Amino acid sequence: MSRFFEKIPLPLRAFLFYLIQWTWGLPQNVLGALILPLLRGRRFRYHGALVTVYSDKRRAPALGAFSLGTFIFMPCTWTEEYRRRIVVHEYGHTVQSLILGPLYLLVIAIPSVIWSRRFGRRYAQYLARNVNYTDRFPENNADRLGEYATGEKAR
Repeated sequence: MSRFFEKIPLPLRAFLFYLIQWTWGLPQNVLGALILPLLRGRRFRYHGALVTVYSDKRRAPALGAFSLGTFIFMPCTWTEEYRRRIVVHEYGHTVQSLILGPLYLLVIAIPSVIWSRRFGRRYAQYLARNVNYTDRFPENNADRLGEYATGEKAR
């Protein structure tokens, strides 16, 4: 984290995080809040975001991990180590929400969903060409932002 933010007291940083997310990033946070009761599972806080490790495969059979503002969702079927790395990546999307605000859904979420579906359908082809999921925007940017903001490694 930059030295500027380290000088801001933690309670003020938390207040600013939620203020910006729930004003500038309102659309994606509203969507996240609407999805929250639909995906039940273990919940915990991660750098201010609410993470849900969901288990309901009937409601979310094709979903992997995804972020909507301060809400991060990931399936319980993944290993703990994999979820630990993915939460850093998904937190990067949370940071993208802080930066882009109302443009997040158009600039990040829609391209991310399209890339995720395409990558999943053509996984073997991409693997043969040595293309990783996070090689392209916005996923590579989410990795970098998540690692910068949390001080942890996504990959």
